[in-house]
Formats: sequence, C-alpha cells, structure tokens
Amino acid sequence: MLGLAQRAIEMKWPMLPLRPVAGRYNPYDPSYIRDPYPWLDRLRATAPVHYSRVTGSYLVSSYALATEVLADRRYTGNRKLDSSLRNRMFLRFGKFSPAEEKAQDSTLTNVSDDMHQSMRNAISYDFGKRRVTALLPRIEFWVDRLLDEAAARGTIDLVNDFSAKLPVLVVAELLGFPPQDARRLQEWSDSYLVLVDPLIKGAGVARMSGAFHQFDPYIADTLSRKRAEPGDDLITRLLERHREGEFDAAQLRTLIMMLMVAGHEVITNLLGNAVATLLRFPEERRRLQKEPELMPTAIEEFIRFESPIQAAWRIAKEDLEIEGVTVPARRAVTVLIGAANNDPAQFTDPRRLDVGRADNRHLGFALGSHYCAGPWLARVEGAAALSRFLERFPDFRGDATRLRWKPAAGLRGLYELPLTL
Repeated sequence: MLGLAQRAIEMKWPMLPLRPVAGRYNPYDPSYIRDPYPWLDRLRATAPVHYSRVTGSYLVSSYALATEVLADRRYTGNRKLDSSLRNRMFLRFGKFSPAEEKAQDSTLTNVSDDMHQSMRNAISYDFGKRRVTALLPRIEFWVDRLLDEAAARGTIDLVNDFSAKLPVLVVAELLGFPPQDARRLQEWSDSYLVLVDPLIKGAGVARMSGAFHQFDPYIADTLSRKRAEPGDDLITRLLERHREGEFDAAQLRTLIMMLMVAGHEVITNLLGNAVATLLRFPEERRRLQKEPELMPTAIEEFIRFESPIQAAWRIAKEDLEIEGVTVPARRAVTVLIGAANNDPAQFTDPRRLDVGRADNRHLGFALGSHYCAGPWLARVEGAAALSRFLERFPDFRGDATRLRWKPAAGLRGLYELPLTL
C-alpha cells in the first residue's frame, strides 16, 4: 500500500482527484512539492490554525503561534501518544518487533522529561559550539576530499556526490564510527526517513525494520570495541554515562542510532537547498562570493528561506486552545516551520534571499525543550562546506528551473542537483 502511494505521487495525475478532499493543505500535491510557499501563505492568511484531513493534525502556520506552541510545555514530542487514526494505523500495521518497540520508546522524543534532559546533557559537549569548532579541520578534510573527486570529473551532483556524503562522514567521526563504514551508515540512516514522512521515495516500514536489525547489532559491536579501546569520541563518553547508570542499554543504543540518523539528513538538505537557492539568486551569489565574511548570516538565511525541516510535531497532553480552536488531548499539532519562517509579520520580504539579513530569528531548529540538539554542527559544517565549494568552483553552473524536490511534509530537500564546475 505504501509503495502504491509513493508511485501515485511520482505519477502526479492520480493525486489530482484528491485535491478537493485534501482541502487547504496537501503536501503531496505536485504544485506543493514544487513550491509550497504560495500554499503556506494562503493557509496562514485564511486559517492560521487549521485541522488537516491529510495529516490528521492541527496545523499552525504563523510565526507567533508557532513560537507559542513550540515553547509550551503542555505539549510533548512523543508521537506514540497521538490518538489520531493516521497514527494508530501506522503503529498497528507497522508490526514492530519487541526490540523495535523498545527502541521507539527509548528515543529522545518518547522518553520521560527527566530522561530527555539527561540524554541532552550527555550529548551537549560533543554537539556544542566549542567541540564542533575544534572538529573544523576534520570537516574541511572531508570537504576537500569530496571536492577533489568532483574537480577531477569537472561535474558534480551536489546532493548525491557531496551533501549526502559529507554529513555522514562528519557525524560518524564525531560519534566514533570508522569512516570506511560511512556507506552502510548512510543506507541505514536513510531507511529511517519513514518516521519523518512515509511517502518519501524509498521510505517504508519494512526497510526501516530491516535496517534496525542490522544497525542495532552493529552499534552493540561498536560498544564492545569501545569498552576495550576507549577513544576521544561521543560513543565512549556515552558508554561511561551508561556505566554510571544514567540510561539502560537499549536507550544507549537508540540514542546513538538516532544521532546518526538526525546528524546527516538536515545538513544534506541544507547544503543542497543552499546551492540551488544561489542558482536562483545570482546577485546574492555574487555578493556572498565578494563578501565571504557574510557566510554565517548566509547560513541562517538559507535555513530560513528553504528550511530543511519544514514541520515539527507536538502532541497535546491535555485539552488546549489555540486562537479559539480546541485541540483535544492526545491529538497532534503540526507546526509548519516553513510557513513560520516565511511569515511577513516577522520577516521583511520573506521570499527574497538576503545573505546579510539581520535579526534572523528563524525557527529552522525549532524551539523549546525539543530544540534541535545539533545547530552548531549544522552551522559550522554548512559554512565550511559552502565556503570551500564557492572558493574552488566560483563559476559553477546548473539549471534552477528543473529542480526535483522530494515529496514530504516534514522535510524539504532535493533528489539531485547536477552542476558543471
């Protein structure tokens, strides 16, 4: 059934009769996939709080309401508590094994508030600004290695040859996995996209299940090796906390697995989206090339303008009200980050790229207790990768009119971005 739905999206025409049923919001409509922002503008203007039959959740699209929901502790990130029919069907027909169920219950979003904070504390050093900045020479090493390969060819698929490979190599090194395992780490991590959106091409519960039963024992083997040969890496430090009783074995393995998954998808999309956006805005591209010191603000603008993460889900712990709309307990609210980051009430001329935009308080990393754990990794790695790319290939060329976007409600990223160097 999932494969049929994915095929329908790829063929486009089977989705057309569903437009009246979907209503104001249909992230699988071909026109939405191509450019979601006119849809999100209309939704924000006409129904800033809107119940969606497509997602089975309440949509929030304005910046003000998005910040309100994300900061409200009366919501939880535990999507297993979502009582909607859509979520119940996913959990029922997923047919997860006991080990998979235990892993789902051990993720950062699904553990208790105290355990959530303990896990965040355990990774805060390695994902903090100082540690990530110290990793910069290794990031640049991997950037140059991938760009050397592209230079030898004279062409590059920016997504598949660069932005999808680099984050895996970097986060693997940060965690303590061998770089030669990057390929299968990427394959396993990609299999978990079904948790973000089940209709992304190649996603599926069966694929995720297969990946879990390979990834989990691989992590267990790595932990055994780190016990015998500790290193200056996050897995070694997490293992020490496990010995001290901060979390159990399943929570330890799941945390490592989720860091690997989350540690590359966002940056993959950030880099691909950024270069595609520079193709669309040649004046801002020239400005950034002439003023490379603007790169830090440019990274924030790329995250705002074409947000790699388009949505964040929160579940109401009790009956709540948003702008006069009642959200029943155990029902989901989808915070449309892509809409909030392009709200003209917060950002002047939001669909204009401005690599020097000041006061850019975007929600690309969410907000509140479930704020993204790795914003500094995204910033430092993104800046290093784009700076090196622009420096080495200032005259790169590509076609910004033929971009192939992945169909997804929660992510915004390209399948490919072929460039001539």
